[in-house]
Amino acid sequence: MGKLKNKTPDFIAYFALGVVLGVISKYLDTIAIIDENWWMSILSYLGDLFTRLGIWVLIATVIAAYSKTLSKAALNTFVFFLGMLISYYLYSAYLFGFFPTSYFLLWGSIALASPILAIIVWQAKNSMRPANSLPALPMGLMLSLSLGVGFFYMSLSYVEELIMYVILCRIFYKEPKQLAVIVTLSFVVMFIVKRISPFAF
Repeated sequence: MGKLKNKTPDFIAYFALGVVLGVISKYLDTIAIIDENWWMSILSYLGDLFTRLGIWVLIATVIAAYSKTLSKAALNTFVFFLGMLISYYLYSAYLFGFFPTSYFLLWGSIALASPILAIIVWQAKNSMRPANSLPALPMGLMLSLSLGVGFFYMSLSYVEELIMYVILCRIFYKEPKQLAVIVTLSFVVMFIVKRISPFAF
């Protein structure tokens, strides 16, 4: 079994992971709380979590950051999202009898951009110079998902995404000075994302 695992290319494993998580996330999305059953409440909570962008940013970051090479980071991240999207929307078609083509194409275009984002993440994790600035990009995106920002206020939107932000800090950490720089830059990125993003986070 161990030999078979070693012979299995990484991208196949990540494609399979994407397929599994796509089905799970769609299944969780269909759960409604109809009573006070604690188990159903947990599943409904997970369904809400998996409909948000933060968890997918975190998973993609982990895949890209810990891939062995830059090219593998790009490929692994892309096939993960490809598997996730295919299974998610095929399962949607199975459940509801139609295929949401427009949504699939929208998220598919985002998946096509994932290799570029994966390259940024891999460089941020594994190259010394980029580690002083590039981590601010995924961290700033995650921060924008966790905080609400106005002209004179800042509020916590999702505590889970803030926890994910802390996890990203740990992933990209090299030394205290570097962490202080990327945390500061991540707030700058967050404000830029809030200003230019067409999506409401």
